[in-house]
Amino acid sequence: MNLFLKLGLIGSLFASGVAGWAGTQQEAKITEQPSVKTTEPWVITVDAPGWLASVSGTTGFRGVDANVSVGVGQILRHINVISSFGGEVRKGRIGILGHLLYLNAQAGAGASGLVSKLDLGLQEFAAGSFASYRVIEGPRGWLDLLAGFRFTYLGEQVGLQANNMAIDAASTQLVDQFAQQLATPSSDLRTLINQNITDRLTALRGNNPKLPVAPIAGGQPGVIRNLVEQLITSSQPELAAAIRTGAQTRVNQLKAELAGQISKTLTSQLNRSSLSTIIGSIQ
Repeated sequence: MNLFLKLGLIGSLFASGVAGWAGTQQEAKITEQPSVKTTEPWVITVDAPGWLASVSGTTGFRGVDANVSVGVGQILRHINVISSFGGEVRKGRIGILGHLLYLNAQAGAGASGLVSKLDLGLQEFAAGSFASYRVIEGPRGWLDLLAGFRFTYLGEQVGLQANNMAIDAASTQLVDQFAQQLATPSSDLRTLINQNITDRLTALRGNNPKLPVAPIAGGQPGVIRNLVEQLITSSQPELAAAIRTGAQTRVNQLKAELAGQISKTLTSQLNRSSLSTIIGSIQ
């Protein structure tokens, strides 16, 4: 009787132990299940920023400075093409972004003196591509580190149209005055050229253009003055000899030939386009 009781107690204890062990294993399996991993989504952003600009101040090219004051409305009126957009692809803290700007503008302006018209051109191209890493991100903003490159192109053009009638008149007047001064000891060729030619090229100084273009034709008056001076100096001995001998027919012939050469030189120098290009890149 005692033997059966002991065996029954042992069986009960063993069953309780097995049941308790089985419950512990089931709880362990539930606790040790792996957590669900979340995947960072791809974020794509595309933008088309607006473009408004005005220019005021002093601009220069090869030692020639000019005042420029161009408002927003004036620039917009002369734009032919403008394109501006950017974009970014980001996943988590890593991103790639880029931007592009293209601008093409043209304007024409009437002039006085030996130049009848100025045609202005402006082209601008800017593009960049960068890789970014987000160092700090919070509800009030973020901080990114960027590494990449930026390319910038700026082109400016000035087209000149000569005033042929004014050039012919100025050339003839210059030669007449020079011939008159040859008979006097105080001949000043440079002053005559400045009065009749150089001082009448004010349109090339580029003050207050309709587009923010530097005075890239500002050095042209000096070039023209030197060319005219060389022409007159080379013809001076023969013209002076004809004047001294009183051969008026020969004098008139030499004066007409010299005036024609000066007129041709001026016309070729003023019927042309000048180009200024600035190219830069930042790594």
